[in-house]
Amino acid sequence: MSLGTFTPFGASAQTLPSTPTNELRLFDLFKQGKALIDAGKYDQAVEIYRQALSFDGKNARIFSAVGYIRTQQGAYPDAIAAYRQAIAIDPRDANFYYAVAFCYANMNDYGNAIRHYEQAIQLDPKLLQAYEGLAVINSRQRNFPAALALYQKIVSIDPKNANAYRSLGILALQQQRVPEAIAALQQAAQFAPKSGDVQIGLAYAHIAQGNAPAAVAAANEALRLEPRNAKVNVKAGNILLSQGSAEAAMAAYRKATNVDSKLPDGYIGVGDVMRSKGDSIGAIVAYREALQRQPQSAEAHYKLGLALQDRNRKDEAIAEFRTARQIYQSQGQSEAVNRVNSALRQLGQ
Repeated sequence: MSLGTFTPFGASAQTLPSTPTNELRLFDLFKQGKALIDAGKYDQAVEIYRQALSFDGKNARIFSAVGYIRTQQGAYPDAIAAYRQAIAIDPRDANFYYAVAFCYANMNDYGNAIRHYEQAIQLDPKLLQAYEGLAVINSRQRNFPAALALYQKIVSIDPKNANAYRSLGILALQQQRVPEAIAALQQAAQFAPKSGDVQIGLAYAHIAQGNAPAAVAAANEALRLEPRNAKVNVKAGNILLSQGSAEAAMAAYRKATNVDSKLPDGYIGVGDVMRSKGDSIGAIVAYREALQRQPQSAEAHYKLGLALQDRNRKDEAIAEFRTARQIYQSQGQSEAVNRVNSALRQLGQ
């Protein structure tokens, strides 16, 4: 169901009179909607919020909830439309502008994203996630000084913000300022001692430093801290595999698939380990498992192409490479496109 099934604010929708009974019913609908969101039943939740509009057609929270749902579904234009209706009702809520900016950023529409992040900050100068969003965009655009200033602004507002220190560390690492990166990441670890992601950052910094034992130790610490975090397991697996610990990497990837069977990255990791051990058939199976979960994964298509190439299945490999290239092109990932083109040239394409 698209957002078009909602009657826009200012149209002729009937709103029921505000009575104790109707207010109780509205409260109950909000509870039902939240429960459905938590259960991942997004379209059912949208239907509940549509019903809620009949009780209060001028409630910005209802449109905001729909915007959140559409964001979770990756339906960013619909999410933006919903948040704009929330803004029309309550134009002073900075969080709505932040949400619109987040959607634009995920659509790679950085101009609109920046404009809405800045509007959010004007309304709430302490809205840290808006500064972070701007910093991420500047980092993607390789405007590192601007990104650095934004993360430092976050730290000035919240001196114990572990995520800002982690981001400062990653930013320093991207610029090959390794000692500075390690110092910032260690500061992040002090403020977030249970964060696996901080340890992952430290692991990459130690790799850049040439300290493989410290990198492996940090990856294992990440696994110890967050054993039920599928994404941390995948990241740790990537590090362990890069350092030659294939069996430990496989264990981490398998754990990721057990914790979250819908996450394609775990299966991609399993395929990587199998391919590194010469098991191209097992790799093909794993990459196809990943594609069952995310058919538009360019990485999975590309790696499936490599595994098929290992088996001399040239035509199938070419098809996968072409699909990967098309997806990478749509995402504006020029380096990945060049990598796929190189693989195709090896096959005479």
